[in-house]
Amino acid sequence: MPGLDEVLYYLTGVLLLLKQKQEGFGWLDLTMRGFARSFWAVVWCLPAFAVIWASWRLYYLAGMPAETAAGANFFVKLAFIDLVGWLLPLVLLAVLARPLGYGKYLATVVTASNWIAVPFAYAAAVPFALTLVLPASAPFAGLLLYVVFGASVVLQFRLVWMCVGKQTLLAAAITAIFVLPPMIAGQELQGLLGTLPA
Repeated sequence: MPGLDEVLYYLTGVLLLLKQKQEGFGWLDLTMRGFARSFWAVVWCLPAFAVIWASWRLYYLAGMPAETAAGANFFVKLAFIDLVGWLLPLVLLAVLARPLGYGKYLATVVTASNWIAVPFAYAAAVPFALTLVLPASAPFAGLLLYVVFGASVVLQFRLVWMCVGKQTLLAAAITAIFVLPPMIAGQELQGLLGTLPA
């Protein structure tokens, strides 16, 4: 598992790419080993996910009868939903790489996107943390969550745009794959697994 220094090294590369600086690629391990190690980003996101899941549990219980239980199984369901949301776009990108002709960029896009998911996760956790500490801040936290989501989409596009050689239409299509399928699948799975309040 990559240590903190290594993760920060990769995130420096991501930041440089967001600033449209080509030297950012030099800070990323774009070998097959680096590609595989980038999936450790999921583990680095777990503390942020834990905050989000804890907040969602309180939201769920608030909308359910008093005797409703939401123990370990509830968190397992949320973890499964988030894992699907992480992997689904990567599977779709792999399937569409040859038809859309971006196969040579695929490993770079996935590696960079895995690492940028770490700061995205912690940024998304902030509004949820607010609701845990100050339940009355829910309206503000909801607005902040929309801001974080919008910013993450813009930054994801900028990162992908650099990774695919500054091809705007291709970057927009790949960004849509990163954003829309997880949202749709997440909503469906929430309903199917019963993690939405009645």
